[in-house]
Amino acid sequence: MSGLLRTRLLNFVLFQAGWFCCVLGAASGRPWMGAGLGLLLVMAHLGLVRTRRKEATLLLGALALGLVIDTLHMRTGSLVFTGGSLHAEFAPVWILVMWMQFASTLRFAMSWLEGRYVLGGLLGGVAGAMAYWAGVRLGAATLGPDAAVSLLRIGLSWALALPLLLFLAGGDGDEGARLYRIF
Repeated sequence: MSGLLRTRLLNFVLFQAGWFCCVLGAASGRPWMGAGLGLLLVMAHLGLVRTRRKEATLLLGALALGLVIDTLHMRTGSLVFTGGSLHAEFAPVWILVMWMQFASTLRFAMSWLEGRYVLGGLLGGVAGAMAYWAGVRLGAATLGPDAAVSLLRIGLSWALALPLLLFLAGGDGDEGARLYRIF
């Protein structure tokens, strides 16, 4: 197995583990524990990457974008999160950690999307809504009174967010930068 494949696999495992920590932490009434564990996995990712400054910039951009988008979903009534907020008017920390976790895959496990903004928009629109639906089914959040409209709004926001995140991730063409330090 090549170093690139091992890196992508480990990156995907870190993301999935973080997703479950955050969602199950929120669903079980321990959103801060889930966010903390998820953030530790983000830090592990940052410790493994070769281009730490570039990666940190991407993750902070995703954090800011997630704060705006999920706070907007809260304020429009599309989503109600189960705790973990620093302030009741803003999206909870655990979902913001998940935005950073997702962004951590863009140069690694999901690097095949690089430069494919239309495909990213389509994938974001469908998979984004499905991921939130999964979180709702696990008990981490609830949808607004009209679930279909809520999922449509979430899908539309991700149809815009994923291409923007792909742009922020910006490919540099350096495959070596896409390897974790241990590979």
